[in-house]
Amino acid sequence: MRRIAVLATALTSALVAVLAGTSPTDAATTDASWCTTHDKVAILGTSADTGYGTTGYPADADTYRPTTYGWTTKINLSLASQWGTVTTNHSHNGAMAMDYLTGGRWPDTTAALADITTTKPNLIIIDLGGNEFWSQVTPSTFGANLTTVVNDVKAATPGATILLSIYPQLKWTPNPYAGTENYTWDSYAQQIYNTAVNTQEALIDLRQYVPPAGNPNLPNPSPWTADNIHLNDAGNLIEYGGYWGWASAIASVC
Repeated sequence: MRRIAVLATALTSALVAVLAGTSPTDAATTDASWCTTHDKVAILGTSADTGYGTTGYPADADTYRPTTYGWTTKINLSLASQWGTVTTNHSHNGAMAMDYLTGGRWPDTTAALADITTTKPNLIIIDLGGNEFWSQVTPSTFGANLTTVVNDVKAATPGATILLSIYPQLKWTPNPYAGTENYTWDSYAQQIYNTAVNTQEALIDLRQYVPPAGNPNLPNPSPWTADNIHLNDAGNLIEYGGYWGWASAIASVC
């Protein structure tokens, strides 16, 4: 009777796997999402994700550097402590979505996709759009490039979780790249939202956590640096809370 019961259990497991479109072995090994596997994380971002604007960030740096209060440093440490997760940060100051595509401006950003293809991270955080807003790249162009980045990442690491991010509302001012604000931050945020919906990937909206840089009633201390573009130590701690809350919650409920 025991042998019959074991056989029945095995057949039931096989049937469930077949109905799901996988073999019993595949069902146990192919789920590479953050829901079940917490081995590796990759971050594709901008100066918002390199540590820029936080205490200890080197003046001559343009890529990720660990700082005491940088949100990417803190989540790196928390993930490693909780699950032994290895985090790779491909972010570059000034980066746009196009920089993570063929023909991008820096070798380290254009190489990110190849690295993701090789390392197969379980969670990829994509935090882009701020520099397109700053330089007033047409929102539709940004949206198309962002969609390509997401689809390239999906193809590079099938089954992984992708988390898109909408940065808090920075304050635009005339700059060397654009003299007129033709598009508001909401236009770029909408493109990020649309991309998340169309590609069926996750989204975190940091506008829910941090007030706009142009808000006349900012808390004291303000979460923004004097340029009203970057988040300071306090702002990065808020970001860390948002990202860590998302990552730890998803990991705990699956």
